[in-house]
Amino acid sequence: MSRIADEQNAQKRKAGSGRGAAKNIDRLAEFGAEGSYGSADWGSCPGELIAAVVVKITALGGAVTFGLSRDQGAHNLTLMLSGNRKTLWFNGDADLESELRTVVAKLDSMD
Repeated sequence: MSRIADEQNAQKRKAGSGRGAAKNIDRLAEFGAEGSYGSADWGSCPGELIAAVVVKITALGGAVTFGLSRDQGAHNLTLMLSGNRKTLWFNGDADLESELRTVVAKLDSMD
């Protein structure tokens, strides 16, 4: 290979192939640029209930994730335990306190 070809190949390797970390700057620039979002917000739920769900499911050997729909119009809660995975959905205006109390009661009954 010529010296020029070697330099070009080195530059391509340095720049990346368009996959992985090479495109992260572009991905971050696009992230969240899709426009307006709904009103769902886990911050409106008492933190002690969120903590209770985490403590209860992890005590059983499981895991939990809290999220929102893409348009942020709904809440989701995913419970994972022993290869079982269930995602619960709540409207943006749901009574999260009541909903999480129900989840905590279910997890309590599994002790």
